[in-house]
Amino acid sequence: MSDIKRNEIVYEEGWREASPIMKEETPLDEASAPVERPQDQSDKSRPLLITIQLVLSLLAALVLFLLKAMDSEGYYNFMDYYREELQKPVVSQEIFHAADALLEQNPVTVQATPDETAHSED
Repeated sequence: MSDIKRNEIVYEEGWREASPIMKEETPLDEASAPVERPQDQSDKSRPLLITIQLVLSLLAALVLFLLKAMDSEGYYNFMDYYREELQKPVVSQEIFHAADALLEQNPVTVQATPDETAHSED
């Protein structure tokens, strides 16, 4: 046993007779075949879209920085517009009124039958 090296495989005598005979041409069934998911067009274009959004955001920030540095009237007009938009609610008030009207509807009342009222008097 000391002759065996660590990276060496040693087979016992007669191992070929003990192992089952394999057919040379085994057909692959569909279940064992690797399934390749086709890539959607949106998966391929996602990095490009993110890059475009990043570049546009940085460009807008640079323009605003330059307008502020030049003490331009355009910067102050934009900031006034931005603050106005921030004050507006995200969800329309009509949705809140519709939900309130739905919740304020009169509940359904059910009239008790005589046998139910007789049991409650006991």
